Amino acid sequence: MKERITVFDIEVLNQDPASICAIGIVELIDGEITSTYYSLIKPKNLSYDAYRYKVHQIKPKSLYKEKTFSEVWQEIHHYFEESIVVSHDIQGDMMNLRAAFKQNRIPYPHLYMSCTNVLAHLVYPHLHKYNVKELSLMIGFNFQAHQALDDAKACAQILIEMLKHEDCSTITALHQKFRLEFGEMKENYYRNIISAEVAPQLLEMNERTDSLLYHQSVCFTGKLSMPKEILEEKTKQMSGLPSHQVSTQTNYLVIGKEGYHKVRFGKENKKVKKALQLMKQGQDLKIIHENEYLKLLETKR
Repeated sequence: MKERITVFDIEVLNQDPASICAIGIVELIDGEITSTYYSLIKPKNLSYDAYRYKVHQIKPKSLYKEKTFSEVWQEIHHYFEESIVVSHDIQGDMMNLRAAFKQNRIPYPHLYMSCTNVLAHLVYPHLHKYNVKELSLMIGFNFQAHQALDDAKACAQILIEMLKHEDCSTITALHQKFRLEFGEMKENYYRNIISAEVAPQLLEMNERTDSLLYHQSVCFTGKLSMPKEILEEKTKQMSGLPSHQVSTQTNYLVIGKEGYHKVRFGKENKKVKKALQLMKQGQDLKIIHENEYLKLLETKR
């Protein structure tokens, strides 16, 4: 069966996460570029943002006659449905796509997610910088930064070079080599790939594949019964991934037993508020009591 990968990049017009103003797509089938796509997009919010304009040089007035996101989605949905989708900041790019889906009442397509930034931290663990520009220079690929199609082409070339470097014929094989799970999106469900920041932990951690916490991102809040550092170490021993912030990668938010109900059902804890927001958006995230988590540490799949 052929492996189909959609590598993409987007540009955002302003601080509205749904204000996607350009998208570039490169389709790979069995490691070969088979098609590309580029379009400007007219978002509903056309506010000017000086910072973002400096990055991509796209002015709101240049978008007045462009297609809307819904119109562009009709042209590109086949690239995303039942595909492995890759970008260099998949967490951020998917956040923008999800916002655009919600704004335009478009159901989530079913897809799997990977990230060249995460993979680069595993394939090239000793680099100082992992941005698209630096990685492209390293592999000898010249491109125009912050032009969505050129960025997507650069990302595709980085992926192709990493596959060659690790002697893998598919991105699935590359993920298996590093025991890295794909993210997944489908209707009313969203589970992200791990972040680039925690990816190096995969190179060092104990491989407890039988652990229920295997490659699960765990964040702690509230007053715990033991030092957080001890719980984080126990998490690592069970092949879990401790994190200090709730994000689109978080699988569990653990609340300390002391004052649990006030933290869980009050309105002041920022981590709980963030977790509830992500859960409402379909993220596979659980908020649990510290005692329940201690049991999970001993639970096998």
